[in-house]
Amino acid sequence: MIDLVRPVYDFALGYAQKLVADLADDQMCAQPVAGRMMNHPAFLLGHLALVHDSRAGVLSGDPAGTALLPEWKELFSMGAKPLADRSRYPSKAELLKALEAAHGRLAAAVAATAPEKLAEPAPEPMRARFPTLGHMLLGLMTSHYSSHLGQLSAWRRAMGLPSVF
Repeated sequence: MIDLVRPVYDFALGYAQKLVADLADDQMCAQPVAGRMMNHPAFLLGHLALVHDSRAGVLSGDPAGTALLPEWKELFSMGAKPLADRSRYPSKAELLKALEAAHGRLAAAVAATAPEKLAEPAPEPMRARFPTLGHMLLGLMTSHYSSHLGQLSAWRRAMGLPSVF
């Protein structure tokens, strides 16, 4: 599976890096639309890093073996809300480093996973959308990534920033 998805997965990381390359650290939590809380770059990069890192840990058999700090779960897990307080989030450099590391960790874990394991049922909460672990990982590495990068692109436009392509 990884040979088919890896180019798309790596493209997404490159796109994420481009989407924040021209941002100053103090812009990472900006809210450009009055009265609306958008998923901002600090939240989106941290969320992607957390999710990819946690799935890599599950695949490698070490779900607790994350490089991320425990407070990242509170800030970035599913259901967490983006905060406008910049001081609550790691720096842009830390967020990018964590995303890059989690990206590599998940790619390596998927590559090392036996096809039989990928054919196992996905965890119950995800099974309605993704019947197998392989389907869930494929969704995570493509559509989940892309969905959040689309939010980041929309945030850039609301900030008055240009397209990166």
